[in-house]
Amino acid sequence: MSTLLAILYLEVISAYIQAQHVFNVMVLRSDTEGFEMTGDADGEECFYVDVDNQKVVITAPEFGEQIECPICLNVAERYIPAGKKHFSDLAFDTPEAKEIETDQTRQYSSSLQLSNFVPPDVMLYPKEEVKQGVNNSLVCFVNNFFPPPVQVKWTKNDVNITKGVKASHYLFNNDITFYHFSTLTFDPEEGDIYTCTVEHPALDEPVTRKWEFEVPPGPSLDPVVFCGLGLTLGILGLGTGMFFCVKGKQLTNVL
Repeated sequence: MSTLLAILYLEVISAYIQAQHVFNVMVLRSDTEGFEMTGDADGEECFYVDVDNQKVVITAPEFGEQIECPICLNVAERYIPAGKKHFSDLAFDTPEAKEIETDQTRQYSSSLQLSNFVPPDVMLYPKEEVKQGVNNSLVCFVNNFFPPPVQVKWTKNDVNITKGVKASHYLFNNDITFYHFSTLTFDPEEGDIYTCTVEHPALDEPVTRKWEFEVPPGPSLDPVVFCGLGLTLGILGLGTGMFFCVKGKQLTNVL
């Protein structure tokens, strides 16, 4: 199935739970990513629903283990069969799709036209200050795209790599576009070149961002050398001047 039809179910719900936090929950089902449900609290992504293990997984450390969202799990369980039904209804190459055409399917299919797709912005940057040989992470930040999914590929010195790569869930902005993080752990070495390449149906061609580690130059010795040389010449000049001054006085006394 074409990735143009990847988003088969999308809905936003809100709930006021615990300490007056506002939770926004995004329900997503696609042909490539399966069922996914993520949520934010007060605009910051903080959890996702692990349906298989029947729990809400906290992703924001500042919330600790205090968030309980039973309604989220209930909603997730309720929408799984609904998502499967819409998957069947909206997969236009299936017999069900050919036999069933409702206002709802037309609405969903209209929202998934290529003209409504939004291409991503891509940034590549190190997570921490880079020091040679010190373990760090590169972050490929994919933002402001619709719909999911995106494909992110990494290379090191033109060689594809998958080891050390982690991907976040699909998270949503206030305008219901999405953002996504792909991170690569690495040990910086001089001359190494890393790239992340992002593919999305709204892009005419994949977008590649490059990052190269260059060892920062050490402190220049030129100013120190010139300063020392100037000081030495100054001392020599002072000594020479004093020598001739003393000699001049001695000659004056003799005369």
